[in-house]
Amino acid sequence: MDPILRRSLIWYLLHLMTYSGILGRYLIVGSWQAFEIIPLFMPVWLISSVVWSEREESYAFLRVLPITDRSIVRTKFMLILSITVVYWLLMEGVTLARQGSGVAGGPSTLTFITLACVYALLLGACFQVGYWRFGASVVTPAGVVYMGLNLALAIIHTASLRFEPDWPVLAQSAPIRWLSDSLWLSHLVLVALALLVFYGLMRIGFRIKTSSEACL
Repeated sequence: MDPILRRSLIWYLLHLMTYSGILGRYLIVGSWQAFEIIPLFMPVWLISSVVWSEREESYAFLRVLPITDRSIVRTKFMLILSITVVYWLLMEGVTLARQGSGVAGGPSTLTFITLACVYALLLGACFQVGYWRFGASVVTPAGVVYMGLNLALAIIHTASLRFEPDWPVLAQSAPIRWLSDSLWLSHLVLVALALLVFYGLMRIGFRIKTSSEACL
């Protein structure tokens, strides 16, 4: 097995399992606005996977193995992309399954989930490039701060929805409802643009990884 995959995959899978167990169950059994809240936590779990997978990464050791910098970048980026797709499929699948319950919220919820996953995908790629450019001593604290702020805002939004019925619902906001009017077209455009930017970030990662010593 690829040494990068062997060292990093465990963190992505563990975080996916905790997300599914702690938060994902609310999408299945929740009768409140879970579909408005749970996607907001997904970027935190993805960034946590990036941070933990880099926490004990030894690029100096990897240099003695028959593995190129391009292979390292490609594997790391494919991990981020693959796990984001899994999160997206899980949330979209549950949304479609619960359409008849009146809880899922319809096409706008599907668009909202896609936007949350696109945001998480590109943010995760930026953090990954940041590790190669600035090193763990800079990016890890930034990741911890981001996760703390994101969690705090998501919790505040959750409390606002529970106690203030008139609080704005993101999944039902005008821009997202406008995007959801052409559901499949909007999904295709969002995914295509996200993949294009993601590929651009991976190309940047190739250049930085081969020239920067910040990760050592």
